[in-house]
Amino acid sequence: MVLELVAGAFLSASLELMFSKMDSREVVGFIRGKKIEEGLRKLETMLLMANKVLNDAERKQITDGAVREWLQELKDAIYDVEDLVYEINNEALRSKLEASQSRRQQKLFNDGLRLIEGVETRPFQRISEATLVKESDIHGRDDDKEAIMKLLLSDHQVGGDKICVIAIVGMGGIGKTTLAQLVYRDIDNKVKEKLFDVKAWITVSDESDVFTLTKMIYQAVTESKTCSTTETFQLQHKLEQFLDGKIILLVLDDIWNVNHQTCCALKIPFDSAANGSKIIITTRNENIASKIGDVPKHELQMISDEDSWRLFSKHAFGSVKPTAYPDLLEVIGRKIIKKCKGLPLAVKSLGGLLHSELDLKAWENILEIDIWELPQEENNILPALWLSYYHLPSHLKRCFAYCSIFPKDYRIEKEKLILLWMAEDLLQPKRNKPLEEVGNEYLNDLVSRSFFQDWSYDTLAMHDLVNDLAHFVSGESCLRLNHNCSQDFVTKKTPHLSLWRCKPYDINILGDGGENKVLRTLLVLDSRFTSQEQYDKSFRHLQSMRYLRVLSMPSNMYTYGNFLSRKVFDSIGSLKSLRYLNLSFSKIKELPDIICSLCNLQTLIVNSCCELTRLPDTIDNLKHLRYLDVSDTAIERIPNTVCNLQNFHTPYLCGCEELTLLPSNITMLSNLHHLDILCTSLREMPPQLSNLKSLESLGQFAVGKNIESNIKELRKFQNLHGKLCITNLENVVNIEDVSEASLKDKKLIRELILEWKGDSAKDSHEAWKVLERLQPHTDNLESLAIRNYGGRSFPSWIGHPSFFCIVSVTLYNCKNCCSLPCLGQLPSLGDLTIERFDLLEKIGDEFYCDGSSLVDSKPFKWLYYLNFLDMPRWKEWSLMGCSKESCGGVFLNLKYLSFSDCPELNGACMPYCLPSLTSRSISGSSDQLVGSLSRCEYPSLDKLSLTYCPTMKSFPQGRLPSNIKSIEILGCNELVSLSEEGWPCHLNSLDISQCEKVFFGGQSAEACFSYFSESKFSAKPQIPRWDGFWTPRLPSKVAHRFMRSAAMLGRRR
Repeated sequence: MVLELVAGAFLSASLELMFSKMDSREVVGFIRGKKIEEGLRKLETMLLMANKVLNDAERKQITDGAVREWLQELKDAIYDVEDLVYEINNEALRSKLEASQSRRQQKLFNDGLRLIEGVETRPFQRISEATLVKESDIHGRDDDKEAIMKLLLSDHQVGGDKICVIAIVGMGGIGKTTLAQLVYRDIDNKVKEKLFDVKAWITVSDESDVFTLTKMIYQAVTESKTCSTTETFQLQHKLEQFLDGKIILLVLDDIWNVNHQTCCALKIPFDSAANGSKIIITTRNENIASKIGDVPKHELQMISDEDSWRLFSKHAFGSVKPTAYPDLLEVIGRKIIKKCKGLPLAVKSLGGLLHSELDLKAWENILEIDIWELPQEENNILPALWLSYYHLPSHLKRCFAYCSIFPKDYRIEKEKLILLWMAEDLLQPKRNKPLEEVGNEYLNDLVSRSFFQDWSYDTLAMHDLVNDLAHFVSGESCLRLNHNCSQDFVTKKTPHLSLWRCKPYDINILGDGGENKVLRTLLVLDSRFTSQEQYDKSFRHLQSMRYLRVLSMPSNMYTYGNFLSRKVFDSIGSLKSLRYLNLSFSKIKELPDIICSLCNLQTLIVNSCCELTRLPDTIDNLKHLRYLDVSDTAIERIPNTVCNLQNFHTPYLCGCEELTLLPSNITMLSNLHHLDILCTSLREMPPQLSNLKSLESLGQFAVGKNIESNIKELRKFQNLHGKLCITNLENVVNIEDVSEASLKDKKLIRELILEWKGDSAKDSHEAWKVLERLQPHTDNLESLAIRNYGGRSFPSWIGHPSFFCIVSVTLYNCKNCCSLPCLGQLPSLGDLTIERFDLLEKIGDEFYCDGSSLVDSKPFKWLYYLNFLDMPRWKEWSLMGCSKESCGGVFLNLKYLSFSDCPELNGACMPYCLPSLTSRSISGSSDQLVGSLSRCEYPSLDKLSLTYCPTMKSFPQGRLPSNIKSIEILGCNELVSLSEEGWPCHLNSLDISQCEKVFFGGQSAEACFSYFSESKFSAKPQIPRWDGFWTPRLPSKVAHRFMRSAAMLGRRR
């Protein structure tokens, strides 16, 4: 229909999705022959006219408040139409619909036509090109500059290319162009002879055409102002001839949208350049770098608070020192730079706004207002960030704007964000691809463009200024309320609302301002309810929110939740448009059947409802349910009726410790992609699990003794990815079944846990054969854990250097093993934990290498964390390359070294030289380990922790490494005296607790602290009496804290 008439025209994501719904079979069939058909078609035509000016209106709103207001009205009208179409699709109230929509249609005509009139379309103009910067104006980029310089001076080549491409990546305003300028200007000063024959700088910006870019490069390298050639081939040939045999440095600044094909075509003329040639690109989009190829990538990070303050001071105070200004200005100024979160452009812009300004009120205003409220003529922050938004594909703009519903500094869960987008129809379906996968692609794209920062494996963070940008572009569509907001903020047309740290009486504004009948999203992000009555009252208005699609009202996890009363459930049950429901941390014993009447529900989250024991058998009424999270509940069984849900995509059952069996018919769920059953009590897997052809992640596979839950069922799951825990390995009957499981073929597994239960020591040889056949694929495995293994030694694949991605290894409770596997040759290993090896007495050279010819001379090159726990017989540690004579041969980057419950370990075996060690912990071990500190070289050691060392009577035992700043001594009950000598000269924190003999030894305690009266400390100690006992008060430089045990004993006396 209409879409066919405008094929190829730009359609915004929201309009495109809505038009597709209006042209759907259900809508067309319902309205055919009715009066409403003519009205909807007029709406559609009018909205197509509006769409022509929508892009220009979006651009103009940054400076034109009237256009911004028009745009908001059009958004409201679009929401009306969306609700109308959605209602037609999902409601059977045919008679009421036709009579009630005419006024809404007419309002939409008026709103849209008002926007259309007089809004011209023209391309978005780049704000400005880069200008020259002084090096003295740059702070916090010395390390970044040095890193790029090293790449420029290196002989680094990728894939045989003569020319090396270096990508500088980061969000808008972080200083990519500035850094490129620094190295571009200074590189020739780094070497005696001129390094590059040709240097050129190109600002790419919006250009993506091969001919245009080649022409710009040709004119720059040849320093010619004109170029008469009009054919791409001829132009590239001329460029190739000019570059022949020359070493070049080319900067391509501010690349936005160059695709892989263009990159390949652009690089062809550079093949004639000499070895050592370099190209630097700057881009906000991480994907641009990957399209060019496997190139060195330097990601710029935010600058520190101190560097931010120096940059701010330069622009706010000029050449005058900040101390010459009123004291309060510096206090407020430091708060302002905190607001900038290390973004140099923001720091510089706000400093410039306050240049030579002495009015305290002006500084406070800048501290409190948002970026879009700053004076436009001097505000470069919003336009710079806006450019990133402008270049977003249309389908990402709404997804990004929706994120303004989250408050600043909020950690956004990746998976739940995708589910929210899905519930709000923000994801455009793709053939043969689940919506969850589409959402993940959207998310990765936004991360690559620096709109989000990866905070951890499963959460995201948004820079405060990017959050401000999202708030600006969303307008009144997304509103977040906290305890400081009044009900006036909630308008009749606010479709998306979040509540952050609100109290019950704050939430009641939903009732007081309850004329909002178009609310689609209600997110309670942090509830503070104090009683059952208040909780019920807070949500008594839910049933009036007929278009609500998202309801998230988790209870407060710190107060162990509130009971959801029948009234609240009845209100929720009336929300027939609801697609997303989150009731986590609530006190629910069972879900009432009324929840199963929510026929459009896609996502149901009741995780951490610790009293929840069952789900209703009527759960199969939720025909559209895709995602169910009952993790960390007391669920004992999953109803068999769940197997009737043909759209079911992901059940989360992690941490359901009472769950012992899965439904026997679970293999009927043909669309099941993820099944998370980690940390459950499953005895075995359901029969014929391999029939789940779409399964991508399993979490846990419990090996059973019968043939239906045999380990070889894993062989058909070639697409398993993420984390896999294979447990109950003692149930393996036939060794060849393990081989048939074919772990070697599962290329996408990143984390593997292999676990035996019960007494695994009965047949150590059988355990070895099982483990030997469980060798995983080498390419992507990042983490390996082996638990309760009963073999006497380890197969050769464990620690093999072909596992080049492994960063973490844990070996736990391997009671029969007398030696460790060779782990020193794992090229990426960073985190190693070895625990409960009851028979191990010596760690020998086999720990570092296996004697093969392919040996790294510096084992454990990237290990940063090494932890030994519960090793009762361990006495000797062979230290290959860690002796005094061969310092620095092994553990070069080790930062954390911990020993816990290693009572027999000889202190003379400790590594002598660990150049990068910053933290060392000793717990439950002999004082030999403590005494070894005085014999070792740890130049970077910053923190020392000694806990529950039962034989340590004095401390320190010799001179400690001088750079230690913090010492913690806990629970050392035999510690009697603190020596006067041997303390590190940089110590500024000493924490002693639960060491009663040293605290309450009468006059001897006073003598112990006489050392601290020496002049090497800035203040002499005072040793006052406290309730009749001598207690030390250390000087201000030593931040000593008295802990509970001493205080309580003193008070009792």
